[in-house]
Amino acid sequence: MSVIHILAAELELTSPAAVAAPEAHTVGSILRPGLPLARDGWGNPYIPGSSLAGSLRHQAPQERQEALFGDVRKDPEESAAGGTSETTVTASAVRVLGTRITSPRAPLSRRRRTAVDRHRAAARANTLHERELLPPGTELTLWLRIDTAQRESPLLDEVIGLLSTWRPRIGGGRTTGYGRAELIRVRHRVIDLATTDGLRHWLTCGGPELVDKHATTVYHRAQVRGGAPDEPHLFGRPLEFAIADALHVGSGTVSDRSARRTGVARILRDHEDTPVVPGSTWKGVLRGRVELILRSVGIGDVCASVADEQSGGCGACDICVAFGWTEQSGVSADDVTAETVGARGKLLFADSPVREGTVRVRNHVAIDRVFGGARDEALFSEETVENGQLTLHLRHDGEVPALVRAALVLALGDLADGSAGIGGGTTRGYGTLTAEPATAEWLATERAQAVETLRAHRAEAGSASIPSPAKATEEVSA
Repeated sequence: MSVIHILAAELELTSPAAVAAPEAHTVGSILRPGLPLARDGWGNPYIPGSSLAGSLRHQAPQERQEALFGDVRKDPEESAAGGTSETTVTASAVRVLGTRITSPRAPLSRRRRTAVDRHRAAARANTLHERELLPPGTELTLWLRIDTAQRESPLLDEVIGLLSTWRPRIGGGRTTGYGRAELIRVRHRVIDLATTDGLRHWLTCGGPELVDKHATTVYHRAQVRGGAPDEPHLFGRPLEFAIADALHVGSGTVSDRSARRTGVARILRDHEDTPVVPGSTWKGVLRGRVELILRSVGIGDVCASVADEQSGGCGACDICVAFGWTEQSGVSADDVTAETVGARGKLLFADSPVREGTVRVRNHVAIDRVFGGARDEALFSEETVENGQLTLHLRHDGEVPALVRAALVLALGDLADGSAGIGGGTTRGYGTLTAEPATAEWLATERAQAVETLRAHRAEAGSASIPSPAKATEEVSA
């Protein structure tokens, strides 16, 4: 192996992203977010190469993953028999040398999230957390090394082809719109250690200098029509909605107003200062509605994502498969769910910026129940978005159970006819959406098939599918 190939893959974030470092949150850092960004020794944001290596490995065909990226495995037959199994280690043919982040002018952003209590339909206690994120437009360079015997190598061509079809996903929160990136270009440098110039350059230079001034471009986004394919839409199309009254998805921050006693609860905005409905809101609202619909029609073999004194899910039902699940708190040591922290769902929800919306401040005051007038010191104000449009991009990266797909159609129909809302204040006129004509027509067409799917499942399961009282305590059947 006397020829060294260095590849520099340049990426650009198309959505907020982060590799969190919760271990950095100590007692002395109470003012920092609960999920701060990973940082290097100089305090700069950092994305470890292992995160990108995992994403690239996932892109490769399963039968080629071990040959390209190595593996560590034990003999399953000897392990099942209780004997001491030998560990087989295969080294990776592709080495990850490191990464470098180039941040845009936009500052780092922070987002706060909270879970919703199914009983009270309000924020659940002790679930508020804040996450630090890199903004879209952040550029990231990943360096790879491949050693071969010749300058021309099928292995090199395979890795370059793999990179050209790569749709990177970085860090956590993938199912709620975080971590989306796009490959800009790939540069290649050959260092032949059998030549004097190659050996001198290898011994006297280091770091990005090995590539920056001597590499040739082997892939560029502008030269490829369409780029790498994205995950497909679940229903084959994005869904368009309009705001019917007012929408408030809070950012968890309050802005001061001069000469006023009260501040204004601000709405969530993206890196371009546009009001946005985050993917986590779509996911939470639709998951809760799907759970309600399946129980309301007598399909009880689905778990609750939030139950009394617990969180997470069973990990086996259709809801958990489609939306993902986390480990339940308080489970016994012999419970199978205690052996894992959960699994990622198949459904992917993206952020939805609000287009052509009008941002206004609405003032509210509590009423004194005794005197019937305004209560002293109870004035509060909120930012709201009115008269805007937004698009729901609901994608999937695996097979979604037919029951969940059918219930999602009905849940989206509930959003379109005002039976359910998004954001805060839905019980006082906020968060009502209407479907745009094309989406409304599609929902009307799909509704009959969705109802038939649920009816067929009830017929197959029989009366045994009626939910038990223990599982039906969260929602009241319709």
